[in-house]
Amino acid sequence: MNDETEGVAIRLWRDRAQLREQERNEIQARLRIAEEKIAILMAENDRLAAENSRLRALGSPDEGSARTETELQMEALKGALMSLIARPADSLNS
Repeated sequence: MNDETEGVAIRLWRDRAQLREQERNEIQARLRIAEEKIAILMAENDRLAAENSRLRALGSPDEGSARTETELQMEALKGALMSLIARPADSLNS
């Protein structure tokens, strides 16, 4: 009876360990998705900020602080590239 009880305890321990591993894997997958969504939102935010700056510059072209269209496009491109660089390498391969 003692060996049978130990066998049951071992199976229960393995089942619990497997359940914890599955939960960890699911959480990691959700985290990767959340990181990707954050990167997308940050890139969109940068794009919108650049577009706002461009529109402000068009509305007041006489201002000395207004940047050229090329500078605004470069800033938007930089923001998009920075969000890609900030992504973890494993999320780029998925």
